[in-house]
Amino acid sequence: MAEQRHTFPKSERLCGRLRMKEVATSGKSVNEASIRLVGKLMELPTLAPAQVAFAVPSRNLKRAVDRNRMKRLMREAYRMHKHGHLKALAAREQQCAWLFIFQGRAPITFSETRLRLTRAIDRWMDQHGV
Repeated sequence: MAEQRHTFPKSERLCGRLRMKEVATSGKSVNEASIRLVGKLMELPTLAPAQVAFAVPSRNLKRAVDRNRMKRLMREAYRMHKHGHLKALAAREQQCAWLFIFQGRAPITFSETRLRLTRAIDRWMDQHGV
């Protein structure tokens, strides 16, 4: 069996102001420590089971360096741990859009980011998704 490639292609990125606004306003959310996951089951203009966006408000982290680093850490954590969740969505032939929002007041480490992000996805899937 071929090894799973850990990629984050453009087809899995949530783009478009209207689609993001729809997810943010009418999506269902889950909080996990300093990460909030807002998601919505919806039809997407791609074959990917999920599209994802990451946000770090400047209200929480003032320095752009810290905001960019947190977004990079969240993208990396998602990229490494997405496959099981995407398989579950694909098996049910569902598509969803997720918006990850960092709500902490200070940057966190990669291991904490990975743990909180995966817990948030697990909780969202249990409560609202598959």
